[in-house]
Amino acid sequence: MHLPKVIIPVVAWIFLVLAFPPAGVGQAVFGNITGTVTDPTGAAVPNAEIAITDLDRGITYTTKTTSNGNFTQTHLLSGHYRVKVTAPGFSEFSASADVQVDETTRADAQLRVGKAETTVTVSTEGPLLKTDRADVSNTLTANEVERLPILNRNVTTLVLALPGSQLNGFQHASSENPQGGLQMNVNGQYFYSNGFELDGTENHSNILGIAVINPNPDALEEFKVTTGNYDAEFGNVSGALLQGTTKSGTNQIHGSLFEYLRNDKFNAADPFTHLKPPLRWNQFGGSVGGPLRKNKLFGFFDYQGTRRRTGGALIATVPTAAERTGDLSALLGDYICANGTTSPGPCANPVNVTTTEGAVVQARAGMVFDPTTGSPDGTGRQAISSGGQVNVLPVPNASMIQLLGFLPAPNFGAPGDVANNFAAGFSEKFDTDQYDGRIDYNFSEAHHFFGRYSIADFTKESPGAYGEVAGGPSVFHFAGRSLVRNQSLALGWTYSLNPTLITDVRFGTFRYRVRVRPGGFGLNPASDAGLIGLNRGTSDTSSMPAFYVTGDGGFNFGYGLNVNQCNCPLSETENHFQWVNNWSKQTGNHTIKWGVDIRRAQTTRIDSGNHRSGELTFADSVTGSADVDNIAAGSATTGLGLATYLLGQPSFIARNFTTPGFYPSIRQTRLYFFGQDSWRATSKLSIDYGLRYENYLPQTGAKPGSGGSFDPTTGDVLVAGVGSVPPNFGVKPYNAGFAPRIGLAYRLRLGTVLRAGYGRSFNAAGVGAVFGQNPELDPPVQFGQFLSAPNIYSPAVPTFLTTGPPLPPLFPSNGRFPLPDGVGVYFYFYPLDSYRIPLADFWNLSVQHEIRSDLTAEIAYVGNVGRHLFANRNTNQAVPGPGDLGPRRPFNKFGLSQGVYDVCNCDNSSYHSLQTKLQKRTSHGLDFLLTYTWSKAMTNSEGGYNFSDNYNIRGDHGPASWDHTHALTLLHTWDLPFGKGRRWAAKTSQVADAFVGGWRFSGVTTLLSGAAFTPFVSNAPLLNTDFNSVRPDIIGNPHVPNPNRDLWFDPAAYTSPQQPFRNGTASKGSLRGPPQYLFNLSLSKNFVITEGKTLEFRWENFNAFNHTNLGLPNSTVDVSDAGRITYAATDMRQMQWGLHFRF
Repeated sequence: MHLPKVIIPVVAWIFLVLAFPPAGVGQAVFGNITGTVTDPTGAAVPNAEIAITDLDRGITYTTKTTSNGNFTQTHLLSGHYRVKVTAPGFSEFSASADVQVDETTRADAQLRVGKAETTVTVSTEGPLLKTDRADVSNTLTANEVERLPILNRNVTTLVLALPGSQLNGFQHASSENPQGGLQMNVNGQYFYSNGFELDGTENHSNILGIAVINPNPDALEEFKVTTGNYDAEFGNVSGALLQGTTKSGTNQIHGSLFEYLRNDKFNAADPFTHLKPPLRWNQFGGSVGGPLRKNKLFGFFDYQGTRRRTGGALIATVPTAAERTGDLSALLGDYICANGTTSPGPCANPVNVTTTEGAVVQARAGMVFDPTTGSPDGTGRQAISSGGQVNVLPVPNASMIQLLGFLPAPNFGAPGDVANNFAAGFSEKFDTDQYDGRIDYNFSEAHHFFGRYSIADFTKESPGAYGEVAGGPSVFHFAGRSLVRNQSLALGWTYSLNPTLITDVRFGTFRYRVRVRPGGFGLNPASDAGLIGLNRGTSDTSSMPAFYVTGDGGFNFGYGLNVNQCNCPLSETENHFQWVNNWSKQTGNHTIKWGVDIRRAQTTRIDSGNHRSGELTFADSVTGSADVDNIAAGSATTGLGLATYLLGQPSFIARNFTTPGFYPSIRQTRLYFFGQDSWRATSKLSIDYGLRYENYLPQTGAKPGSGGSFDPTTGDVLVAGVGSVPPNFGVKPYNAGFAPRIGLAYRLRLGTVLRAGYGRSFNAAGVGAVFGQNPELDPPVQFGQFLSAPNIYSPAVPTFLTTGPPLPPLFPSNGRFPLPDGVGVYFYFYPLDSYRIPLADFWNLSVQHEIRSDLTAEIAYVGNVGRHLFANRNTNQAVPGPGDLGPRRPFNKFGLSQGVYDVCNCDNSSYHSLQTKLQKRTSHGLDFLLTYTWSKAMTNSEGGYNFSDNYNIRGDHGPASWDHTHALTLLHTWDLPFGKGRRWAAKTSQVADAFVGGWRFSGVTTLLSGAAFTPFVSNAPLLNTDFNSVRPDIIGNPHVPNPNRDLWFDPAAYTSPQQPFRNGTASKGSLRGPPQYLFNLSLSKNFVITEGKTLEFRWENFNAFNHTNLGLPNSTVDVSDAGRITYAATDMRQMQWGLHFRF
């Protein structure tokens, strides 16, 4: 998308918003008020008395100016304050000031000569022009958040409207992330590099990299997002730091009640399926806060509930009554002729085969052959027949037949149809209940305490097409039951030892508990049917295994990621404990802050990337004939997956085998220390400089056997805490975590500020790698067992029906055993002293200018580089070259042919951007934030996932998949100028004003150029190695004149790599997807009931203009639908109605 195409619609949109111009047109928990007191000549006034009163809670803080006339009051809660300045010989000065968390509000005072009884009063709002800080940040107040249209009332979505923020193409499944945490890439960093804090305590899941508690808008006092040059107090973040502050009670009782609803009647249909699934969505709740003891003790409580019911339907395949008895004759296809062609009738030159009953018949597509006859390579086989009828199994396996009894009978199509013969209707249930409670207690001016507890319960139940036990496909892309409970506790105590020395102590803890269960959890249908070794008598191996029956008449049933996106059974509990003590000392023009942050992280996670009762594939070829297939030469194939199933001969078996009694419970301690000086060097120059130190101690198993790793020098699995193996495998701690920070803010002239900053930040979080690594996914805790057949015509385990799949070995007492072939493993950094913590160096340079008191413009260069980033790497990839793969694998010497993955510090990234911002504070009913970002994000891997070629990591360097060159966003709220006291109809009657006045128009607009994506090829015959993905050679121009959903790029511009043993010449991220335009708009009407009580009616439209934002095209260039787009990247228009009562 060219820049003008982005600008033109936005300029038009701004013109619409401004069509009627108005007349005249930190710290983790606390904020600061600072200022300079001068006399009428501009000279400093030392020792002036400063009294700062919290107007909401009635407490007053006192301090004095320094010899330079400066004063600073730290550790102020967010809210409204009055600043009084008194000095002998001068009139009293009074100013109102709004304080925001981790922001500094200026309240400069120029005193007049006069009597103390005379008071000069001014008004100071929260900082719009930042003159004392160099961080790159944006703060949204409760009032601003509540007025914007927010889908699902998920406040974190507003981050996407800020400079440098993009939505990642991968989003966690809602079964594990029901709170709606977004995976966002901010300033080019990986999404798990973001940080989340709630009331100054950790709110970030180390497993998923998202927020644990996602407060609703009525619970938030304010929401700050810092994307660069963080204070030294903050660490373990290199993307965005999202700091939420919950509301506290005040001396006045305030609260709210609300309900919002959506349903399919008002939504738009999907442009590809033309369907509108039935929907009933209600979100409701309320809040109340007030004094429990005036000026002393305050309380606040809120609740939000969600009830969503979604309907849907799909067409699937189930076996017919005849097929359930072994009669597969209806699946016989065309006759196969000796010249390799096929015919609907008998051939003149037939291919004849012998049946198991001795008859000679013509071969046909879909004809079933007995895998126990002939040779293991599929030659010399006989066609199965019974009573003279081919494709009738004389004795199908009783166990496999019994399992088919869980599948419903056909109910759709013509009688006898063998495919698409079952219509399934669905109704998905999603319920949430979320509570927050907070108390604040002012013991005195010197002592303040707060406590906040949050709990959120989520339940999601989605059926499979075939019922509770049999599972099967789901229109919701998930079948099963998800139960999630998230809890968070924050406690804080602030003590002022004297006016210049303050300490604050905080304790925080959260628990993230996820349980995802398949339908029929606790039942053992496979073992009840007589199948051995699948349901093994434990709850985690219960329920229906995943069965994949390929080919004509085939179907999938059971539970698993490839059946219905059920990562189940999943059992995950993450606990986090945090102790913080910070000190702040004011001396002269310096505010010095130092502190310690100690964290203890725990997790127990049993993953089910492969169902633990097994995932079994039944391929056509196991019951096929190699002799006939070779003649047909691709025009037809023999065998049926359904026959393979009925004979009980799986072609592939995969499962995550969990060793009984061993659970992946691991622990880690993190130690953070910092010191920072905020120095007002001159009246124009402020300097923040500091140093942070972070020490991430290696994680350890909670008990012997809690994790596994791999020794690449011996080929052994290492068992944590057993024998001579240390609980942390001997990984050395990384002790060089020094992170300097410096920021400068210089007032070039009145109303113009130049800011610059540099910093370093470490970040150890990762997806699926609880603390950056994966001991919980390795033997002996979990064996990723993969059993393949020696060729396509043989079963994986010929004795499957009598013995079941083999069990992985038990580990010996010395803590070491040879890694079996076919068992996947991840291992630690090797050598063990090579362990590094990923880091980012970031910098910014900006100029902000105050156009007028309520309007500022800012232009900034923001950049960073990421170093030593975590990535997974297959260290057993075959070295490119001629010959068989096996001898070219590094661990072939140990007899290992599978992937053996290490977690390395081998990735890096870079980001450069121009970020601009035009911001208007509310005046005359209008406020807005307009941003534009021009950027480039470059990476090697995609967020730490595998490289295409582990021997040429640099070859994967290119634009990241979340790289959008241009991004333009607009947040706006406009109280329309109609009605009593407004520009038009100002003198209308009260009755008329109820209809004419009180209207508000708000919106969140996002315009993005296309995301980068990479072409791939599925067939590369000259490669002769096992790359994770293969790029093609580029031989022409892939860009088409008028790209559309049917052809976005020209796949003919690519071909398979034309030279052996290498990747293609097409580079990563060399193509761009469709642009995206999203307008979320709201029209609301406020009714004033009595003083202090209002009722707001809201009509909100997400994707208001129903614009189809196309997804990415199929980028595999050698398949039939290459270049074609088959889905929408965003939902079509969703309309929401709401009522919001405030008092």
